[in-house]
Amino acid sequence: MTTEEMDALTGGTDNKSEKIRILFKAGVSTGDIGRYLKIRYQHTYNVLLRAGLIVKPGERQAVADETIVLQLGKSGEVKLPEAMLASHGLAPGDQLVCRTGPDGLTIMSRAKAIEYLREIARSRMPGEVSLLEALLDGPKRRSGTTDSSG
Repeated sequence: MTTEEMDALTGGTDNKSEKIRILFKAGVSTGDIGRYLKIRYQHTYNVLLRAGLIVKPGERQAVADETIVLQLGKSGEVKLPEAMLASHGLAPGDQLVCRTGPDGLTIMSRAKAIEYLREIARSRMPGEVSLLEALLDGPKRRSGTTDSSG
C-alpha cells in the first residue's frame, strides 16, 4: 500500500492508535504501520494486542467460537437454543441479518451488522464516517420529530 493510500485511509483521524487499527484492518503489516507513522514496532504491536486484533503467540483468544447444528423447518425456519439467544442478547421478534460470503452464511444480530458496517466504513472511507453514522442512526434521531417543510 502506498503512502498516499495510507494517508487517505487515516485522514479522518489524528489519533495514532486509531490509525494503527485502521491500517491493520486494511491489510497493512505491523512493521509497515510503524514505519509509516514513525513509531516503534512495539508500540504498533501493543495497540493491536490491546484492541484484540492480534493474539500473542501461544495464547488462545478469550472468546471461543461456538458451532451448533440446526434443523431447517418445513417453512425454512430455524430455532436457536435458548442459551444461545440469551448469550447474544436476542429475543423472539428481534431482527437478524444474514450475509453470504466465501465461507458460507453468516447470521448476525442487527446491532452486530451495524457495528460491522461501521468498522468497514472507518477503514475504507474514513472521510465519510460521519455520513454513514448519520445514515445508520438517522431513524433513531428522527423518531418523535416532525418535518414541517412540506
